[in-house]
Amino acid sequence: MQLIWISGSTSQVKKFNITSRSLTKLALSLSCVFVLIGVGIHAMGFRVAIQYSPELARNMGGVITVQEKDEIESGYRHRLNELQKQVFQLSDRILEIKTLKDRFADLATPSPVKPKVKDQNNQGGPYQPILFKPNSKNSLIEDFEYALNSTQSINQGIKKLEDSWRDQYQWLSQLPTGSPIANQIGLSSNFGARIDPFTRSLAQHPGVDFSAPSGTPILASGDGVVLRAEYDGAYGNFIEIEHADQFVSKYAHARKLHVQVGQKIKRGQLIAEVGSTGRSTGAHLHYEISRNGTIINPMQILIARPTQLAQQ
Repeated sequence: MQLIWISGSTSQVKKFNITSRSLTKLALSLSCVFVLIGVGIHAMGFRVAIQYSPELARNMGGVITVQEKDEIESGYRHRLNELQKQVFQLSDRILEIKTLKDRFADLATPSPVKPKVKDQNNQGGPYQPILFKPNSKNSLIEDFEYALNSTQSINQGIKKLEDSWRDQYQWLSQLPTGSPIANQIGLSSNFGARIDPFTRSLAQHPGVDFSAPSGTPILASGDGVVLRAEYDGAYGNFIEIEHADQFVSKYAHARKLHVQVGQKIKRGQLIAEVGSTGRSTGAHLHYEISRNGTIINPMQILIARPTQLAQQ
């Protein structure tokens, strides 16, 4: 296609060749110009919108202003600080519970094995407390990561304490520290030297006697395995239970036995009934404790003391 241009004043003739290629170039050039103009107008309008109309800026670009960003970050930091306070309180509570647990464990641990408990607590190393404090100079993400790591460390510490306490509880539950008789009725005879009820002469009493009506439940004082369950001329119907750390408990003069040799027993389980079999002057429970074959005073092992003192 060709255009002819004739100038009126000079009558000069100019010819222009118009091709599809030249038209395409012109269209592309005009498009680029309009796009650049549009981008410029949009950028200028967007900046004005951010400064004077944040809501319009959100609608245009889905972003927020610096002020709103600071407000949101401040809110998250407030929540982070509250979380840190709660973790601090949790740590203090754990220490309180541990102190209370140690006190009860000390009371529940028989004096013959207290040195063993102390040996298990041998520990050392430098003091490096868990610091759970945000650093305002760090970014919010860095503070969150630090808080997460600190929380994980505390959780790991709690898990170790839980495992340690469970092991200690299982060990203590195997020791004969519980009451061997329901309601722990008062003693009728203590451990040691006494006047023998039959010969009326001074003699050694290897256990303690709990006065109780015939048929009163006799309970295992700790977890263990039944070693003996039989009749003896002196002890009458009696039971021996083997516990942890070479402890053995004996329950004598029973009216009836409820367990057999080799049976596993739990603390507080019914194993027999009070009676007056064997060398006995009346219904009562004769209770003995030995360790490594040596008879020891049961009152050094029992946690709960009888309310009534024995009359010798």
